[in-house]
Amino acid sequence: MTEEPPKRRTLSLKPGVEVTRPLGPQPLEPLRSDRPARPPRPPRPFREAKPVERPSHGWKCKPCGAFFDPPAEGPDDEVVRCPGCNARIGIAGDFRQTPPPARLRARPMRH
Repeated sequence: MTEEPPKRRTLSLKPGVEVTRPLGPQPLEPLRSDRPARPPRPPRPFREAKPVERPSHGWKCKPCGAFFDPPAEGPDDEVVRCPGCNARIGIAGDFRQTPPPARLRARPMRH
């Protein structure tokens, strides 16, 4: 078995097209521009970072994370609802206790 396998056909771009230049990577030519080069931009001025503003609200809703202030005055049995998701968070009297009970669906914010 000394027979060699048949040679594979060489692929060409299109039939009947003669290759006039070698295929492969082209030598890079410098870019030519008709307009003058733009001057470099001046550096941006340094801006100091703004201080982080903490929310003035005293409580944060556990279900949605919205900040709110419970009513400071009024009856103790008034229902307090979240302004963001309208979830029932607790009763106004529970927010006035120190420390607040664990059954509230809100957490006090640290100031």
